[in-house]
Amino acid sequence: MLCGVSLNASSAQNMPAGQVSRVEPVAEIAELVPDTIRKRGVLRVATMTKYQPFAFVVDGKNVGMIPEMVTAVAQTMGLKADIHGMDFPSILLGLQAQKYDIGMGEFFVRKDRVDVADFVTEWSNFDAFVVNKGSKYLPESIADVCGHKIAILAGSSGVPAMETGKERCAQAGKAAPQVSVFPQMADAVLALSSNRADAVLTGREVGLTLVASGQPFVPTGRVGGGPCATAVARNADSAKLAQAIQAAYVYLIKSGKYEEIHKRWGTDYGAINNPTIYRQGDALPDYKI
Repeated sequence: MLCGVSLNASSAQNMPAGQVSRVEPVAEIAELVPDTIRKRGVLRVATMTKYQPFAFVVDGKNVGMIPEMVTAVAQTMGLKADIHGMDFPSILLGLQAQKYDIGMGEFFVRKDRVDVADFVTEWSNFDAFVVNKGSKYLPESIADVCGHKIAILAGSSGVPAMETGKERCAQAGKAAPQVSVFPQMADAVLALSSNRADAVLTGREVGLTLVASGQPFVPTGRVGGGPCATAVARNADSAKLAQAIQAAYVYLIKSGKYEEIHKRWGTDYGAINNPTIYRQGDALPDYKI
């Protein structure tokens, strides 16, 4: 199967949260956890919902790559993960309101985001188009969106990508794309299946999961790409918490648990080995579109 995806969506949906074996606390990592969070014993996590294979709900349980990964991260730090699902644009808002300690939503590290939170890279990804099977429209890059109806997720990397697409279409003297922004990926997919959109621009693995689940779609092309990161609420604890999260990822990578979780959800093609902290004022990754 394409891109190392060996897990179909129907089997993923039947997997209960926490099926990967428990990770024992690591003393030197637990010592990095800020006192306020250590005393609480809980890591408050904001993440996406209805976004396979990253994070979704089955039988009232948070499942997917993100819930399992953040559970392992919290266990490494001697904490319990308290996971809250929400629309993607609400994650950073929740961190800014200090409702959560970290946010996991496959964030590209951009200046507007680093202005309000710190980040620790934990994976790598790029976007692709998803079109209806049999469609004659098979876009390969952002240059192919001119004059077409494109659906994207609010707050995602598709937003700046489509702004670039509009600019390039204008420079080429071509019709601008008609962009529809949806709060949840399920809504964007419905727009595609009902022919209200010609394509959905989303993370590559999302398209592959839709195809594996039996949806009559085809993934095509590549747009942008680079490291994705865990967002850390900016406050008096953020510096230490970012270090603890970075150390947890390093430990999980070395122990093999990181790879085990990614392989389980078909996202191992984006595995990294160098978790990096980014703060305001740092030189940021270059996501070329």
